[in-house]
Amino acid sequence: MDLIKWSLNATDTIFSTRSLGLGEPACPAGTFAAGYTMDEWERWRVMCLATLSVEDIEDVYLFGTLITGVLLIGLGIALVYHEIRAIGTAVQAHLKLPNMIEAVGRAVSTQTVTLSRNMDNILEQLSALQRKIDHLKSIGDHTD
Repeated sequence: MDLIKWSLNATDTIFSTRSLGLGEPACPAGTFAAGYTMDEWERWRVMCLATLSVEDIEDVYLFGTLITGVLLIGLGIALVYHEIRAIGTAVQAHLKLPNMIEAVGRAVSTQTVTLSRNMDNILEQLSALQRKIDHLKSIGDHTD
């Protein structure tokens, strides 16, 4: 156990007291160099990031929970709106049904009248054709 304690203390001492090497970027205490970015003067700058603490992680979880809650509430409101709209449509359908039946009845009667006229015209044309055929037969019988 003493060996583990000693090695952890030694490692902690080495990393906490180490100095920056030649060419290594300088970052404020508690941060580390994460990469480079180009600034507006087109020079490369070191990008330093801090490690996340327990409080930061808690904030991330709280924010995620907040966003999830808002989205779930929005989904619930959308579902309730959809159901209310469906109920309203069902109620209105019963109120509009007599008017719809009357409109369909008018359309059918109009089509029936039109079809009846067309049938009368066809029958007149057929009887006119039959008279012509009879007339032609009578002319053919007289010529023989």
